[in-house]
Amino acid sequence: MPDGGAGSARTSTRTVVIVGASVAGVRCATALRDAGHDGRIVLLDAEDETPYDKPPLSKNLAPDDGVPLLVERGVLGARGIEFHGGRPAVGLDLSRRVVETSDGVIAFDDLVIASGCRPRRLPAPLPPRATYVRTKDDWARLREAVARGGRLLVVGAGFLGLETAAAARRQGMQVTVFDVAPQVLRRGVPASAAEIIAAGHREEGVELRLGISSPTVDGDAGGAVVDGVAGDFAIVSIGAVPAVDWLAGSGLALDDGVVCDSGLRAGEGIWAIGDCARWHNARYGELRRTEHWTTATQHGRHVAGSIAAGTATPFGELPYVWSDQFGRRIQTVGVGGDEEITCRAPDGAPVVLSVRDDLVTGVTTIDAQAVCLKARLLLRDEDRRVDEVRGALGLGGLAPVR
Repeated sequence: MPDGGAGSARTSTRTVVIVGASVAGVRCATALRDAGHDGRIVLLDAEDETPYDKPPLSKNLAPDDGVPLLVERGVLGARGIEFHGGRPAVGLDLSRRVVETSDGVIAFDDLVIASGCRPRRLPAPLPPRATYVRTKDDWARLREAVARGGRLLVVGAGFLGLETAAAARRQGMQVTVFDVAPQVLRRGVPASAAEIIAAGHREEGVELRLGISSPTVDGDAGGAVVDGVAGDFAIVSIGAVPAVDWLAGSGLALDDGVVCDSGLRAGEGIWAIGDCARWHNARYGELRRTEHWTTATQHGRHVAGSIAAGTATPFGELPYVWSDQFGRRIQTVGVGGDEEITCRAPDGAPVVLSVRDDLVTGVTTIDAQAVCLKARLLLRDEDRRVDEVRGALGLGGLAPVR
């Protein structure tokens, strides 16, 4: 695998094929044009839809909510970007430098793999009144169920599950959330922040059933049943796995995604971005895979710049994720630590510091956007000592949690 250093000289006549038209792929395509790339750009996607933004789907459940587009087809055409919706990639032949699709092969000089993730599935098929939520069609089924009303059963208390729960509750549905973990957002935020978020859901009338055994989803055409609770519809959001099956046998390193160097290169002229990329993060000195909208956007722009310049520079990311639930903005910067310290922002909003060896590795805020912005700037290049972070962010109410 390349070491992320300087690459061979590029010319603007090179053909770039991008597999995946979610945010990472679209941002890469448009950023290539912004960087002056004049060669052919081909954007492929399995869905025959104008590229749209997936994260807002779990939040937009009102009857008049539309699908948020990433870019209009006409804009892609005007910029000379060939978009082929409904043409999934099914294989890769590195020796011939071609992507095998459902409708023939496409040759490339540079290949950008942005095929994202697919939902992690339960062992048994879902009943008729249940769905995973990943695509526009999934979202349409969910919105129709919300419009009918009744009780929504949500399997999975991660960001997507809780956002859907909040949006459905706001539309008048009864909502029950199930998770095998004893807390919500087990992998997303510190435990003390999770407790605050869970309390907010309960205050809004969401029932949380946490620490249950592995849930099953049963039902028929009339409704769904989870862990003995009957509902009118169910969604399952228990994580995601990289959508890289089409790369099997290609010779690329696949291990929880496409393994890349620090410059997001998986091979000579082969790049991976977004949810399916597992790259050597220059900031943390380890392989990481990040399923965040912000990371996907930054990946796309970074690789576009590398292709246009003919050099692969390291991508060192400070992770950042946000979520809107019941009108509250939850934001997390950085990574977890060995200790959590709860504080208060100047206006009293809760802030949780993740700490390791007296260094702040992450900051989680709830309705404290200004504090989060300062934290992103403060931790951008390195972790900082607790007292320095508290002073810079104006935090009070120091209280160790664990």
